[in-house]
Amino acid sequence: MKVQPVRSDDPKGPRILLFDNGHGWLRYVFVRRVEDPQIVVEEVFRQ
Repeated sequence: MKVQPVRSDDPKGPRILLFDNGHGWLRYVFVRRVEDPQIVVEEVFRQ
């Protein structure tokens, strides 16, 4: 798996996770909160 920013000029923005040797990806945002940090999945794709 490989994780990288969706846009290189926004390093704290959405991230993309590549899996299955590039046949699938998942786009997510990490919401930083003191009480309850969350990972919000925006889109999942697998070919």
